[in-house]
Amino acid sequence: MSIEIYPLTPDLADDYARFFDVTPHDVDHGEMKCYCVTWRDDKSYKDAGHWFETREERRAKAIEYVKNGNIRGYLAYDGDEIIGWCNSNENCSLCRDYLRGYYPIEHEPSYVKIKPIFCFVVKPEYQRTGVATALVCRVCEDAAKDGFDFVEAYENECFISASEDFRGPIKMYENCGFVKTGSSDGRAVMRKRLKE
Repeated sequence: MSIEIYPLTPDLADDYARFFDVTPHDVDHGEMKCYCVTWRDDKSYKDAGHWFETREERRAKAIEYVKNGNIRGYLAYDGDEIIGWCNSNENCSLCRDYLRGYYPIEHEPSYVKIKPIFCFVVKPEYQRTGVATALVCRVCEDAAKDGFDFVEAYENECFISASEDFRGPIKMYENCGFVKTGSSDGRAVMRKRLKE
């Protein structure tokens, strides 16, 4: 297996939706497929809410949001096949504010640039093969090039299984150079410093 990582671009919107069509993720299946429409740019929330009622509506919105650049992140490929997804969207301050209700996320001065990692989806047969780690490494590499101060992730300290936790294991982040900056009620914030 040769893992290649590419940024999500508007021309990949239909491929992105097809990946979610066939890949189980989180604890929800069938009608509840999320298409990762929650973790998107703040500007897209002006005309739409947090959640959409049907799978068809979420799928259509996902395609629209990818084409408009509202959903951002990285796709992992094995050859021509998409095998993984990581949502990493720095233009989602509303999402970070929402997560503050659950995670001990620090309030930073506006000049501190943070690249958040919100979630992963990895095809079941590729889980625990380094796909998520490769995605994290690419996020950090590009964030450093783009002048970010930190990459930040939001973790459940009691990891259950890859199919029941879309945030990835804490150990993976530690192996990638992240440190825990806060913990509360079984939820932790992990950060990697990119600048000294």
